[in-house]
Amino acid sequence: MTTDRSLRGTARRALTVLGVVVLVALLVPFLVFAVPQTVGADHGFVILSGSMEPAVSPGDVVIVDASASVAAGDVITFDDGNAIPTTHRVVDVVDGQYVTQGDANENADAQPVPPDAVLGRVTLTIPLIGHVILWVNTPTGYVSLVVLPLVLLLATELYSWARDRDADPEPTLKPAIRHVDDAEAERRAAEAAADASTRETVAVAVTDLKLTVLAMAGLVAYAALNVYREVTGLGAPDPVSVGALTGGVLGLAFAAWVTINARLVARAANSQSQTDGSSQHSIPATDGGTVEGER
Repeated sequence: MTTDRSLRGTARRALTVLGVVVLVALLVPFLVFAVPQTVGADHGFVILSGSMEPAVSPGDVVIVDASASVAAGDVITFDDGNAIPTTHRVVDVVDGQYVTQGDANENADAQPVPPDAVLGRVTLTIPLIGHVILWVNTPTGYVSLVVLPLVLLLATELYSWARDRDADPEPTLKPAIRHVDDAEAERRAAEAAADASTRETVAVAVTDLKLTVLAMAGLVAYAALNVYREVTGLGAPDPVSVGALTGGVLGLAFAAWVTINARLVARAANSQSQTDGSSQHSIPATDGGTVEGER
C-alpha cells in the first residue's frame, strides 16, 4: 500500500512538472512580446495586413530592435503617419532614405522612409500569437484568458490541498495476540508509514501551491502591464483591466497566505515526527531481550 501511494505521489509530481514546462513554453512568446527587452529588442507589434506574406502573415508578431543597423533586404517597422506603424522590406537606399515595399505588393511604397521615422529592424517573428493578443485586448477575451484562469487555478489548488490534508491514512490491521517484539515492530512500522504519508501529502500540497503562486504572479504581472500601457497610452485604464488586476492581486495574496499555512503544517508535522522519535528508549522484554518502547 505504501508503494502504491509513493507511485501515485511520484506520478503526480511528474505531471505537475510537465504542466509547468508546458505552461512556460506557452507563456514565453507572450512574455517576449510584452517585454521585448528580454531578447535585446525594443518593441513588439502585431501584424494586421498580408502585405508581407509569405514572410510575415496577419496575426504574427514582429519583435523590433531600434538600435540595429538597417540595409537593403532588411524588414523594418516605421511610422508613416498612420495610427498603426507599417512593417515592410527595404528594397533600396536613396539619398539616405529607405525605399520600402511589401513582399506581397507589386510596387514600392509611394514615399521613402527617413531614418528618424524608422522604429527599428525586425529581428524576430513569432507566428500566430497576435490573434490571441488582439482577442485578449477585448473585454470578453481579457476576462476569459486572464481573470477566469486565475479563479479556476486558485480554486483547483485549494480543493486539492484541502482534500489531501483531510485524507486519513489507511488503517493497518494487527493480530490481537502476538509476541511483544513482533507487535511492537509492527506498530512502529505502521506509525512510520502513516507519518511518511502525511509528510508526502503536505509536501505535494505545498509544491502545488507554490506553482500556483508563481503562475498567478505571472498573470498579475501581465494585467499590471496592460494597465500601465493604457495609462501611458490613453491617459486612463480600462475598467476591465483594473478589475482584472485587482482580482488577480487579491487572488495572489490569498494563494500566498494558503501556501504559508501549508508550509507551517508541514513544519509542524516534521517537528512532531522528530519529537516522537526522540522519546523512544530500550525497555526489558518478556523474553529477556530488548525492544524499542516509549516512556
